[in-house]
Amino acid sequence: MKVVDLFCGAGGLHLGFQEAGFEIKLAVDSNPIVAKTHEFNFPEIPFFSDDINQLTGFELFNLIEGEEIDVLIGGPPCQGFSTIGKRVSSNFERRTAEDERNKLILEYIRILNQLKPKYFVIENVKGLLTMDKGDFIKGVYKELDKTGYDYKLKLLNMADYGVPQLRERVFIIGNRLGHEVNFPLPTHSENGEDGTFSWENCWYAIQDLVEIKEDKDFNHVPLKHTEKIIERYKLIPEGGRLPENDLPPELYRKNFGNTYKRLSRFKPALTMVPGNDAFPIHPILNRSLTVREAARIQTFPDWMIFKGNRRQQGHQVGNAVPPLFSRILAEHIKKKLLKEEV
Repeated sequence: MKVVDLFCGAGGLHLGFQEAGFEIKLAVDSNPIVAKTHEFNFPEIPFFSDDINQLTGFELFNLIEGEEIDVLIGGPPCQGFSTIGKRVSSNFERRTAEDERNKLILEYIRILNQLKPKYFVIENVKGLLTMDKGDFIKGVYKELDKTGYDYKLKLLNMADYGVPQLRERVFIIGNRLGHEVNFPLPTHSENGEDGTFSWENCWYAIQDLVEIKEDKDFNHVPLKHTEKIIERYKLIPEGGRLPENDLPPELYRKNFGNTYKRLSRFKPALTMVPGNDAFPIHPILNRSLTVREAARIQTFPDWMIFKGNRRQQGHQVGNAVPPLFSRILAEHIKKKLLKEEV
């Protein structure tokens, strides 16, 4: 079974499909650092690194050797707007015309129409649902309706599938085979209700890395925090936040943002978003997580090496779909495709 991955990033989505037995025919991303990560980790997978709007139908079919694609996957980025129009259709069209980032969802749908895969998967951030007060997603629905695919959207928490992280993401699944569109059943829940396992804590994923102070080749390099930042970190309890209203004057500043949160060894991690180059704070050490620790929490295997500087590595990890969930999703779709062939 064959897959094309658009806006693939570090490859978390197609890695899970690969582990489930799918063949990745093509990965597409215009980020040159992502291209280096793919060349190092997935040299066997053809990679298209130009802007996706330059990927013509002819070149697309040439790259996949004219083979039928079973699943098209990807996470096209979208950028919101502060103003909205009265008509959803013209509003969506105007926004996709005004901002290149919003055209990317149309590029995904263009390739969906060209490839006509049996299934498709779109992943995106939770904010997609409320962008432009809900008008943008309505515009996406209108474009998908034109494709003839049956599809559904659902907000999923990765912790419900064994990922040691509270991470909510939007998934749209569709098919042209007449199959009922549904999603993998959760395997975990907060307290193990209804026959599921309890959420995984983040500590089991990273505890052995405490013994490794630094390994550049392993993406395990702690940020060099200032003494003032370290003193603030010392005041943050495990699983808690910085007590902003009870700080000594020398440690106070006007805005702390969301970076001053410490993980708990006994709970899933907060969402791995790198922010200002800093992941959340380690459960027991007075520093933020390294890229490798974040990758572990994202369920990337240790053989995956992320290229670029630390900031670029962090963004690749933080923006990825956890491969553990990707595999569960791939197995779910695979069962449906195999049933179709029988």
